[in-house]
Amino acid sequence: MLVRWIALGALAGLVGGLAIEVLVLRADDVAPSPVRRRLRGWTVVCLCMLALTSVADLVLRARTLAGGDLAQSVRAVPLVLSRTHFGTIWSARSLALVASLSTATIGTRRARVVALALAGAIALTTALSGHAADWGDVTPSVLLDWIHVLAASLWIGGVVALALVAFGPGSALAPSSVTHICARFSRLAGWSLAAVVLTGVYNAWVQLPDVAALRDTPYGRVLLAKLALVVVLVLLGGTNRYALLPRLTGLPARGLVARGVRRCRLALFGPARVSPSRLVTVVACEAALGAAVLGLTAVLGETTPARHAGHVAHVADVNGGRDPIRATMEQLHEAGGVPRGWVFRLPSGNPRRGRDVFVRLECFRCHRLRGESYPPPSGAGPELTGIGGHHPRSYIAESILDPNAVIIEGPGYTGPDGRSTMPDYRDVLSVADLLDLVAYLETQGGVHRHRP
Repeated sequence: MLVRWIALGALAGLVGGLAIEVLVLRADDVAPSPVRRRLRGWTVVCLCMLALTSVADLVLRARTLAGGDLAQSVRAVPLVLSRTHFGTIWSARSLALVASLSTATIGTRRARVVALALAGAIALTTALSGHAADWGDVTPSVLLDWIHVLAASLWIGGVVALALVAFGPGSALAPSSVTHICARFSRLAGWSLAAVVLTGVYNAWVQLPDVAALRDTPYGRVLLAKLALVVVLVLLGGTNRYALLPRLTGLPARGLVARGVRRCRLALFGPARVSPSRLVTVVACEAALGAAVLGLTAVLGETTPARHAGHVAHVADVNGGRDPIRATMEQLHEAGGVPRGWVFRLPSGNPRRGRDVFVRLECFRCHRLRGESYPPPSGAGPELTGIGGHHPRSYIAESILDPNAVIIEGPGYTGPDGRSTMPDYRDVLSVADLLDLVAYLETQGGVHRHRP
């Protein structure tokens, strides 16, 4: 979560800083050149942080796959890069980072526009490696999550860049320039906020099975906390836009929202004096809240989506370890031959050997596993991506040993006789092969839609 938080903060700082330099600053601002130099330095820092967190994320993913200590994780890095979906996305992200670093110190407007476009590409890799990509890379969910990441990065990252760089200690901006820069950024942030709200509503609709999940799941509770901070952030931004900036620029904001904000301010604080320094103070408060919002976003990224909470709880319950059940022979007979609380649990296998079994049986001819380098399936079998997060080991093992125990009705899944089209592997699988194959399928991430 810490690595993700730093990465999100660096991405927001990169997008926000470039957006201010390209879309907000103007030549007629007093002393814009020193601010532009400071923003270019800020861009380099953010890119370096993104590079470091990308390396850390790669090692952490390798540790998840291989387990064990740091040395084992490093040895598994080539496997992650060459055989997983995350490795492909990570490689594309690295290319975008290298290209961004090559343009980071160039001061021409064209170079800054190119850098902003590359920052957008880096943001796309964030969407492609998150929950939105569970349904595939080229989907509306990925597109809308990309827009969400970009808009939130521009809004929050722009506020942070203004507070720490443009208006920070040693800034050469005149008070009038501070006011005009805030006014321009406020309009840009308003459009970003609209995009964040619309795409956020869609993401919540996708990730939450019902409203009760906001209360009943860890994902929902973290999302509620994030929404609360966003509301406070919006209120501060509204104060800047509809109360402070109109008085500083002499151009009163019009509309129902502006009148409501002015009346609330007068009722709470009275006719207080407004100065550019007070504007900068509010921007600094927005920056602090924005950093907290990014922290909760990092927590959400590492939390099981609410739509999977029931699956994960069931799988964990059935797969989880337990102490041996101890009973006397009399107790066993009294319980009907089965000890109380007994559930069949399949022992663990070796996922690396299980991949070899998957290849030997040529399971990829009918089943797709997103993120692996197998040829496209030629048969009509269900996708197995994410199967380990939805079914316990014993259920997966049964579907391999006895495909007709549960039959999924649908084209390609059942034959003319109404039975499963999956072959019978009981005569070619040893017990060890079965355990290893199930262990391999458990390691697959993403979304699984059908029983094999």
